[in-house]
Amino acid sequence: MRIKCIGNNGSYLDKITLQKSGDLKTVEYPIKIGDEYVVYGQMIYDEVLYYLIKGTYEDLPSWYPAELFEVTNNLIYMEWYFRFDSKSELSAIWGYWELVFSLEHYDGLIDREKKDIKIFLDRKKEIDEFS
Repeated sequence: MRIKCIGNNGSYLDKITLQKSGDLKTVEYPIKIGDEYVVYGQMIYDEVLYYLIKGTYEDLPSWYPAELFEVTNNLIYMEWYFRFDSKSELSAIWGYWELVFSLEHYDGLIDREKKDIKIFLDRKKEIDEFS
C-alpha cells in the first residue's frame, strides 16, 4: 500500500484526532507534503487510524494519523496479518507477523529497541520488493 502526504502538521487533523492523539495543532511531523510512502502497518488506536511509515526526515519507523495522507495504491502486502480486540485501546492492527502478534515488538518499535528496528528493516525490505 502506498500513500501520499497531504498534510504535515496538526492543523490538518480534525479535533477528535488531535484530542485522542494528544497532539496540538502546532505539531510538525517529519513528513513532506507530496511525498509518497510505503505503509508497513496500520492500526486503530483509541479510535484513530494510523499508518506505520518511515518519514522523509527520519531514519526510523513511526506511526502517523491517516488523515495526513491519501491512498495512492491500495494493494496491501500479501503476507499481512490482522488482529482485533474491541476491549483494548489498540483495537485493530494490520501488518507483518511480528507487528501484529508480538506486543513486545510493537512496544520495541516505539521504544527504538535495536532488535525490533532490525526486524522492521528486514520486513521493510520484503515489503518494498513487493511494492
